[in-house]
Amino acid sequence: MGINNLQLTPELIAALYPETLVAGNGPDSDGKPDKAPAPDALQGPAYPFLGNHLRSVCFVVEDPGHDFLSEEQLEFLTRILTACKYSLDDIALVNAARQPVRFNDLKKQLQPQIVFLWGIRPASIGLDRELPDFTISPVAGVSVIPVPNPDIMSGNNPSGLELKHRLWACLKKLFSL
Repeated sequence: MGINNLQLTPELIAALYPETLVAGNGPDSDGKPDKAPAPDALQGPAYPFLGNHLRSVCFVVEDPGHDFLSEEQLEFLTRILTACKYSLDDIALVNAARQPVRFNDLKKQLQPQIVFLWGIRPASIGLDRELPDFTISPVAGVSVIPVPNPDIMSGNNPSGLELKHRLWACLKKLFSL
């Protein structure tokens, strides 16, 4: 799945093009484009995301050097998803480094059931409480799971392996594996 295969929702397209693309030619038209009504479901910014979000799971990352994630981290995430019987099509991957993410706006746009904070702190998306890593915390009807930066989980060093085990225990509980 690449960035060339992104699918935009009608709400996102309406937010990107707030004016009509063709001027009206009707009898009561003044030849100027009419303003399109603002979509009710999308009150905040529209977050671009990778994936098709088929299972209401969202990963929020912060990777300033990439559109979404580095190749290595995307490969690591894909392996984790495969172990959980998920794929990139099942999730929405949002990079907070490209556009600041607010939890309430993300919730309105994507309506996730599960949000993984992949290497970012809850306060950075507007949550007012600190959540322990690898815990499933209910926040406004959404299960939020903070996970440390995946870079420290790469490799086979003892601390990285310990974090991978903690992540796997959390995933098994969350997805009933």
